Amino acid sequence: MNKVKLGSIAEIISGLSYRRYKDEGDQTFEVIVQRSIKKDGVLDDFEKMKLRMPKSRYFTKSGDILMKMPYPYDVVCVDRENLVVSDRIAIIRLTEHHNPSFVAHLLTNAHVKKQLYQLGSTERIPHTSLKEIKELELVLPDRKTQDKAAELLDTINEKIANDQALVEYDQNLKEGILNELWDGGIDV
Repeated sequence: MNKVKLGSIAEIISGLSYRRYKDEGDQTFEVIVQRSIKKDGVLDDFEKMKLRMPKSRYFTKSGDILMKMPYPYDVVCVDRENLVVSDRIAIIRLTEHHNPSFVAHLLTNAHVKKQLYQLGSTERIPHTSLKEIKELELVLPDRKTQDKAAELLDTINEKIANDQALVEYDQNLKEGILNELWDGGIDV
């Protein structure tokens, strides 16, 4: 296992400050904003915006890792290309010797969260900077181990998402039954 700083194995840049580009163009883009990055590596709920053409570095590439810079520092590994990444989101592009999914899982680990807390600001809503993200120390196994662990962790995340969807369905079913009973619409 190698202990490395994230900045030594990745290019790390900030997303686009889209307010500067907004409504100045006629092209509509899907933009990743803060709410698009959810816990457990979920990426959805994009903002559609008309923008002047952003520089290519602000578009997602398969294998990019995105990290919210304000707390809670949620992380996602991107498999969709050509989404625009907005500000206050770090874009982490690894060298090809590392598994992006594995590193994304590592960045959600308690050890990394502790480092971010120690490096982070003392403001009311904690946030981190690109400089601090580059200084994060990770313990990386060989690529083969990264690949196996990433596959296992991705499977676990899928199971968690499916379980949460099932719980949400059951809660909605329960609420529907209670509403029908309330309205006198069904007999039990």
